[in-house]
Amino acid sequence: MHFIRSNPKSTVKKIVMHQYRALANSVVGLCLPKKPKEGWVRTIRTALGMSGSQLGERMGLSRNRISVLERKEAEGDITLNQLQALAEHLNCDLTYALVPRKPIEEIIDDRATGIASKSLDANSQNMFLEAQVIDDEAKQRLLNQIKEQVIAAGGRALWHNTKD
Repeated sequence: MHFIRSNPKSTVKKIVMHQYRALANSVVGLCLPKKPKEGWVRTIRTALGMSGSQLGERMGLSRNRISVLERKEAEGDITLNQLQALAEHLNCDLTYALVPRKPIEEIIDDRATGIASKSLDANSQNMFLEAQVIDDEAKQRLLNQIKEQVIAAGGRALWHNTKD
């Protein structure tokens, strides 16, 4: 009897990738409230009825420094560590998340389709110059084949030299 041996390293990598994708997909569609115009720190502080001086006192900072930090947060220029410290002193938890706009598999499929289309367009141009033409059905099969190869190749093939 002959058993097919799989590469343990490859198996572990696939399991880990599946776990990452499941975690990322778990927040797809999560609707978090948008940051208030004045930022969360000032919003929460005001809702608590706490002045900037009082927050500064709790943190060992001046009222002016609290004002600067609130402005930096509203402008998106605050560090996560600074925001964490402010949250602690406002009796809040800091939650940080990137929420994919669609499932990870769809993002990968879209990217692979784009790469395959560009590759097919380049090949079609060469074939046109050589007066060879392939029909739409053959083009679609070839597109799917290239796309699957790109997906199978993974990370580097999918995300090299990209800004989109």
